[in-house]
Amino acid sequence: MNTQDFNNHFGDMDLFLMDLILKGKVPENSSVLDIGCGEGRNGIYFIQNGYEYHGWDMDASKLNLIAYLSDSLSEVKAHFKEIDIIDADSSKQFDFIICSRVLHLAKSEQHFFEMWGKVKSLLLPGGMLYASMDSVIDNNIASHLENGQYEFPDTKVRFALTREIYKEIKKGFDEIEPLRTVVHHNERAQSFFIFKKMSP
Repeated sequence: MNTQDFNNHFGDMDLFLMDLILKGKVPENSSVLDIGCGEGRNGIYFIQNGYEYHGWDMDASKLNLIAYLSDSLSEVKAHFKEIDIIDADSSKQFDFIICSRVLHLAKSEQHFFEMWGKVKSLLLPGGMLYASMDSVIDNNIASHLENGQYEFPDTKVRFALTREIYKEIKKGFDEIEPLRTVVHHNERAQSFFIFKKMSP
């Protein structure tokens, strides 16, 4: 596979998500929920490769674009929904959930844990979760405001992952990969975590 083929296959997917796929940790028969799917940066691979893919986002214009791209392919099993994660129905659960750059949109610690509780309820026992969000773990580039909000050097205010919150959200999960934090110079810091949901 040359560079162009590799790019066509994975596109602009998160590198740590790509790493998870290349390690064979996302079975091909998995049902995939992509929360905050946007225009499909992390979803196109799953759509192209025949996964049962569900893309959720609050922005209808972005959903329209990924739906259009999906329609141009054959034999896809893709479904799209305009929805706020807080309003999601947990009656259907998924084998694999992607939640990339969504949780840091929480307006407070209470709101964050409401979002997290909903994400957790949508994951099948034994299922895996790939998540990323802005973070103050292993860095000090942001200024703490209140209610879990931090101002980052890019001047944007977002909810941030802390060691205390990470310890809390790990409950009921096994770590598949160690927590990673990447610092984007003079912009923000982002943590990546991959969990497997324990059986009840």
